[in-house]
Amino acid sequence: MPTKLVAAIAAALFAGSATAVSLNPRGLGQALIYPYYTVNNHQDTLLSVINTGDTGKALKVRFLEGYNGRTALDFLVFLAPHDTWVAAVSAVDPADPASGAKLVTNDDSCIDGANKEKPFVTYGFDGQSPGFPADDGPQEIARVREGSFEIIALGDVVRSSTTERRISPSRSASGDYVPPDCEHLDVDAALAGLVAPTNALMGSTMIVNAGDGIFYSYNASALAGFTDRALTPPEDTLAQANSNASTLDGAVATVYTNDGTPLPIDYADGIDAVSAVFMADTVYNEFLTASSMGASTDWVVTFPTKAFHVDKLLYPASRTSPFVVPFKDGVSPVTTNFFQTGRESDQQTISGCSGGDPNCGIVDDLLRYQVNVVSFLADPPTGTPSGVLGSRLTANAKPFRAEGWMQIDLAYGDGGHSLNRGQLPDGSSVYLLGLPATGFMAYNVINTQAQPGKLSNYSGTFAHRSQMACIGNVGPCL
Repeated sequence: MPTKLVAAIAAALFAGSATAVSLNPRGLGQALIYPYYTVNNHQDTLLSVINTGDTGKALKVRFLEGYNGRTALDFLVFLAPHDTWVAAVSAVDPADPASGAKLVTNDDSCIDGANKEKPFVTYGFDGQSPGFPADDGPQEIARVREGSFEIIALGDVVRSSTTERRISPSRSASGDYVPPDCEHLDVDAALAGLVAPTNALMGSTMIVNAGDGIFYSYNASALAGFTDRALTPPEDTLAQANSNASTLDGAVATVYTNDGTPLPIDYADGIDAVSAVFMADTVYNEFLTASSMGASTDWVVTFPTKAFHVDKLLYPASRTSPFVVPFKDGVSPVTTNFFQTGRESDQQTISGCSGGDPNCGIVDDLLRYQVNVVSFLADPPTGTPSGVLGSRLTANAKPFRAEGWMQIDLAYGDGGHSLNRGQLPDGSSVYLLGLPATGFMAYNVINTQAQPGKLSNYSGTFAHRSQMACIGNVGPCL
C-alpha cells in the first residue's frame, strides 16, 4: 500500500472519537508494560507509576512469572490526581535462592487489602485455585523470582466524587499533610463508578544490587488508546483492548512502519491488537564482553502477550499464532536466528538449534519462555545463570567477538511467525511478520583499577530497536 495512501487513511480513521491502541513514543498511556523484574543475585526491583492527569485512577497491578506469564501477584491501586505510587520487590530470604519474592511499599496511596507487604503466590500455576489449572512449569515458589509485570488503568475516578475524596491526601487546618482515607474506601463502589481512563500513566523500574553498587533502569512501555470504556475484573487483562473504531468488534492497532508512518489495522480480538503494536520482524542491540574490562552483557527479550497465544489451559480457544508451540513441559520454544556483527563488520550466524550442536553457540533451546534473558558467555555449563542479571530463564549467544552488535530474526523458523489476520481500512487483509517483543540490553563493567585497593562497577541499560514487516493479499503490504 503506498505510504501516502496509508497516511490519508490513518488521518481519516483517527478523526472524531475513534481510538486505536498504540505504543506511545512519548511514554504516556492507559496501560504500562514492564518487561522484567527480578530478585536474583541479591537484587531488588524498585518500581514507580505516576498519574500525570487531573483525575484519579483505579489501577490493576499484575506480576507475571517468567515461564508462562501466569499470575504471581495482583491487586488494585488507587491513585489521586498527580499521585505517584512506589514499591519494591525483594527476595523473601535473600540468603536462600529457592525462596520466593514479596512486594513491599511504604506509600500512602490506597491499595486493596491495605497490606503494605504482599508475598508472591503460586496459585496462578499450581492448580490450588479455581480458574487457574496447573500448567507444566515448575511448581515451586522460586518460579516467581523473575518475570514481568503490567499496570492497567481500569478507569478514571469521577471528580469530586466520594471515591476521589477517599483516595486523595489533604491538608489540615494547620497545613499538615493528611494521608488518604483508605480505611473507608468502598472498593466495589469505586470500581462501579469509574469512567473511561485517559492516557496519563507513566512508569519506570530500577533493578538494584546495593551491596555491589549495580543499578539497571528502564522506562515502562506505554499503551495509549487501550480502551474506550472502563474495565472491571475480570475484564482487566491485556486481552481486553477495545476501540470504537473497530468494525470487527475488537480493537484497532496503530502500527508504525519503519519510516514512522502510522498503519491502522483492525482485529477481531483485542489481544491481537496489543500483540500487533509490539510485533517485530527483527530486534537489534549491542553486546560488550571484553575480559580486559570485566564486561558482561544480558539481553531481556520479553513476549508480553505470549501467554494469551500459547497457554491452552487458560485460553483454550485462542489461536497460537504468531507463536507455533503451545506451552508444554515447562517451555514454549521459539526458533529464530541470531546474527552477530563485530565492530569491524565481521559477522557470524548463530542458527536456531539446540546446545547439542558444537557449532551452535546456544546452551539451551532458544527463547523458550514468556520472559527470556539472552546471555553472552563463552562456554557456560548447562544451567548456568545469565552473566549480568543472574537469570534462570536463559539462552546463551556465545560471542564470537568481545564487542559488537546482534540482531534476532523473529520471523525465522517454524514455517515463519506471523500474527493472525488483520484488516486494513480498505478491507484488505494484512499479516504482520515476527513476534510481539520488548525488552532491553543490560551490561556491567568491573573496574579493578579505579583506585588502589578499590573495585568499581559500572552498569547501563539500552532499549532494543526493531523493524517491522508485513504481507498483504498480494504480497508486501508496504
